[in-house]
Amino acid sequence: MGNIFNTRSEFDKREAQERLEELNVSYGNAPVAKDSETSVPVAGPATIDASSLTNQTTSDNKCPSCGATLAFDPSTGGLICNFCGSTVALKTMPVAPGLGYSLDDLQNNAGRHLMQTESKLLICGTCGGQFLADKSSLSGLCPYCGSNSITESGNTSGMMEPTGVIPFKISKEEAQNIFKQWISARRMAPTDLKKNSEITDLVGVYVPYWVFDADTYTPYKGKFGKTVGSGDDQYTKYHKAEGVCKLPIKNLTLVASSRLEKDAYWKSVSKFDFNFMKKYDPNLLAGFWSESYTVDGTTAWQTAMGKIYDKITRSIKSLEDADVIAKIDMKPEATNVHAKYVLAPIWITSFDYNGTVYRVLVNGQTGNIVGTWPRSMKRIFMIIGIVAGAIFGIKLLQALFMTIYNLIAARG
Repeated sequence: MGNIFNTRSEFDKREAQERLEELNVSYGNAPVAKDSETSVPVAGPATIDASSLTNQTTSDNKCPSCGATLAFDPSTGGLICNFCGSTVALKTMPVAPGLGYSLDDLQNNAGRHLMQTESKLLICGTCGGQFLADKSSLSGLCPYCGSNSITESGNTSGMMEPTGVIPFKISKEEAQNIFKQWISARRMAPTDLKKNSEITDLVGVYVPYWVFDADTYTPYKGKFGKTVGSGDDQYTKYHKAEGVCKLPIKNLTLVASSRLEKDAYWKSVSKFDFNFMKKYDPNLLAGFWSESYTVDGTTAWQTAMGKIYDKITRSIKSLEDADVIAKIDMKPEATNVHAKYVLAPIWITSFDYNGTVYRVLVNGQTGNIVGTWPRSMKRIFMIIGIVAGAIFGIKLLQALFMTIYNLIAARG
């Protein structure tokens, strides 16, 4: 049974920060940063430039026709040889309901759940990024920060095995079309954006997430307020009440990468349908990059408890039909906690416009897209002028109609 003990003030600060991050994502207003080893400014979400690493593959996924390496094909759900075109069907299993790690598993790193594959772990000495790679892959530049300080840990012993994988459903071609439609719809972008922007290739990445399920039981007692009336007669009517809030938590999702967990763009694109999650099979990763978790399950649970507290508070407000909570004493408890370590698909691309690189992310399951793009001040002022002109025109018409109405009324 887990006690949820975070303080209210901490949640208020975090909620305010998350709302600001969501607005920044919605309007593409991310601060412009610089790559660690270059002077080219970079705008938008943290990205992966995986050209220096070997694709994640299994030891036996060789083409039966030509012997080349097979890759997972989102369009068929099987494996495909990009050399000769041969295909191999995959028999994947759905993740059983309730499957996952208990809190004891997370705290004790239970041996029966550790990775048994022959993959190796590459670690960046500069930013701490960790990447799973085939045992035959060569170290290169870090896909996050560009550092060449890459070391090999030897193997993945001590790493927990993923509970499941959400396979890529959006193919590379579909992701390219989604990007083209998205960039064409940027109404405030410069008119020459398509002509003068250089689009980089899409990179498919399996990103690690912790996904929590739990049952919560919360006795509470407090003072609750409901706004009544309107205008000068509006006031808040308070009442005291106590009760019990029973709230099930399902698929509470947290990015399991310390490099990405505070990046609003990654959080906004990290919404998946877990009904299509498959039991972990390394063949599902073939041909794509795979990042290892750097936020362990115990740490992720501490963050999850804060979010659960918020959900419980909102649920109690709804139960009490309240707009505000003046005072509350609540003792949340969580039972039947299950933590799933999930690898989920993201397509990453970027484009250069006038010396600035803009990042774009596409959810590899749903096609949801977020990113940044350059703004044209000329077009912005033009739109403002059109809107202002329309407002002036409406007011002018209203004045004209009132004049005509008054003349008719005077004659009548």
